[in-house]
Amino acid sequence: MDSWDLRNFRNDLSIFIELIKRNGVTGDFSDLDTLLDEINNKELIEYNLENIMFYINKNTPVVKPLNLNYCEIHLNHMLMCSDNLDAELDPLYRYVFDISISSFKSATSTDDKIYFSSWHHDRHLNTENVRYTHPTYHFQFGGKKMELIDDKMGVLSCPRIPHPPMDIFLGFHFILSNYYNNRKFSFVSALLEDTAYQNIIKRAQKRLWTPYFKAFDSNNTHQDFTMSNLFPLYIN
Repeated sequence: MDSWDLRNFRNDLSIFIELIKRNGVTGDFSDLDTLLDEINNKELIEYNLENIMFYINKNTPVVKPLNLNYCEIHLNHMLMCSDNLDAELDPLYRYVFDISISSFKSATSTDDKIYFSSWHHDRHLNTENVRYTHPTYHFQFGGKKMELIDDKMGVLSCPRIPHPPMDIFLGFHFILSNYYNNRKFSFVSALLEDTAYQNIIKRAQKRLWTPYFKAFDSNNTHQDFTMSNLFPLYIN
């Protein structure tokens, strides 16, 4: 599985960091520099990034309250791949992908009130004896921070929305595409149109999304990525 080659991943990470800095993406991504320094001492693609921070100053995606003009998006992302990269098995054995959003009136606001929102992307392997539909990889709204909301809002544990697994490149791509207004933040369009960026994302897609989406092919032979596991709502 060439797409999991550690040297290629390191090369992509080095280019990716340069692209982020050159285009002025707003945030604190120093964890990526640390990973780049450490990756040579690893034998497989693996990392635990706990402090990736994106900053959105003005033009926030907040719907309510309307006077919130600054957001911090915290990404906590762990990915560990198996040393037995079998093409017919899920290559990941540990996976965390949590997005926590804190919204403020401004970046320098003295107002102590912070508004929270969060999503987490789960990996659930045991599909037996579950009470609700449970795709192997799925997004779910909520989290511990949501326990702090007022009594006028209800947060349910369902639904669980199928979505393929992501590495750090696809994770950045997801957040940039979903939380930054591409008409207001020029670096979003600049990255999306950059050939080097596109190629990094394509290689990441080949690594994680191609085998996932092959589950929807009638000739699929993958043991983990099957239609019933990835999209249990489907009735054959």
